[in-house]
Amino acid sequence: MLKMTGFQRLARFLLIYFVRQGLCINLALQEAINIGKLQMSKTDGIIALIEAGIRAEGLRQKAIANNVANLETPGYRRIDVKFEELLAKSLDSSGSVDLSELEPQIYQPKQTLVKSNGNDVSLEGEVGAMIKNSLRYKTYIRLLNKRYRQIELAMNVGAR
Repeated sequence: MLKMTGFQRLARFLLIYFVRQGLCINLALQEAINIGKLQMSKTDGIIALIEAGIRAEGLRQKAIANNVANLETPGYRRIDVKFEELLAKSLDSSGSVDLSELEPQIYQPKQTLVKSNGNDVSLEGEVGAMIKNSLRYKTYIRLLNKRYRQIELAMNVGAR
């Protein structure tokens, strides 16, 4: 089995959520076909999902900054944020999912090589994590902006 990247996992989770909420994958196409049937509950769910992702990436950025700040601290073990796994569990569970309640968790992965001083932070690894995190954060912000533009379009079409 192929290992999925963070972006592939995020895309899979978003796809699962959209399908469970009865939305087609291409939201722009759905609204172009039948913009009058936009349901606010579905919109709220999508926005809650995106906002949960934004919160997770913000917390992950703080964790990365903390790791870099403690790069030479003896005995320090790096921290990371667990969000995608929690999101997958909540989406796989039966019943409704309250995404506004979904909170990312800080944990110590303890899977990296420990240096002689007991520290396991790698500057190169943290820079890579920061770049990935920035891209995920930008993706969530773009999705949120797109969703708000779609809502605005729906309101403008409905007002005519």
